[in-house]
Amino acid sequence: MAKKKEKKTVTMPKKTYWHLYSLQNLQSEKLVVIINKILSSEYQVIK
Repeated sequence: MAKKKEKKTVTMPKKTYWHLYSLQNLQSEKLVVIINKILSSEYQVIK
């Protein structure tokens, strides 16, 4: 019997830099969370 191949999971790093255009496409609940983190300096906004 052949051995099962294990799937390698690749995790993306946490997004900490936000572009203004990407914020426009967010749902309102998620936008509020992101804006609060930007105001508390956890996230950064780039132009």
